[in-house]
Amino acid sequence: MEPPKALADWARKGDQAEREWARQSVDVWARQAAFAQPLRWGEAEAAVLEREYPPLPGSAVVRVVGLVGWIGTAIIAVPALGAGLVGFALVAVGTRPGAAENWLSLASFLFLLAVVAVCSSLGYWWQTRRRSLVFAASDAGAVLGSGAAFAVLFATHATVSSWLVVLMAATGVLGLVSLVLALASKPEGRPKQRKPPRRGPRGDKRARALRARKRLLEILVHRGLVDLDEADRIRVGEMPLGYWSELDGLDERERRRVLEMRHVGWRDFTPEDAWKGNA
Repeated sequence: MEPPKALADWARKGDQAEREWARQSVDVWARQAAFAQPLRWGEAEAAVLEREYPPLPGSAVVRVVGLVGWIGTAIIAVPALGAGLVGFALVAVGTRPGAAENWLSLASFLFLLAVVAVCSSLGYWWQTRRRSLVFAASDAGAVLGSGAAFAVLFATHATVSSWLVVLMAATGVLGLVSLVLALASKPEGRPKQRKPPRRGPRGDKRARALRARKRLLEILVHRGLVDLDEADRIRVGEMPLGYWSELDGLDERERRRVLEMRHVGWRDFTPEDAWKGNA
């Protein structure tokens, strides 16, 4: 299935603008610059990241689409984080005499969302071993909502579907487990952070900075300023943005280790390793 012609033309126009920008801003400079020998990787990359990134045609559209995406995500995520409490309210309404059965059906859906939210909280804890205030509050709401909903059922002796009961129980049990794990964890998370913090430009400028750095690497190789085989070119190109300086001053064995572990874990990182660079 081919994309609409207007969308394809817009994407082609953006690519042409990026190539022209790279040719004018990166190629001319990189082909003439007097780089230190041996090459200081950090200085070369910093020169790319500090360059101007003027708006390209269509960049405003990209930002608007991204904003709409964030708003849509928030519309979905915010109710999910408090789904347990909303589910309790629906159970309280749905068990009143004469209430429509649709209230309890909607409560089942909300408790399903609560289970998804609690599982997301457990997944976050498993990855970071970190206490998130947002997820901890969501877990507490899930536990309270589940417990309060069961209290309503016991008090009213209402007959509800077994599916709703299972979802309420799953919400309460999983929420309690996740909350206990979060409260037992330190807010700062693991003492050692294995993934390098993000550096360099943000937003649509980031992809352009990566493309500019890739072009710089090609020119450095073409000028004979670095001696890299094809595999190492790929590894250097895949280094996180802003971390070429990690290759400076290393012997061959340590340099090889960094390149092999270029995505994570070649050393321990702290929040001080983050660097915003150009906004």
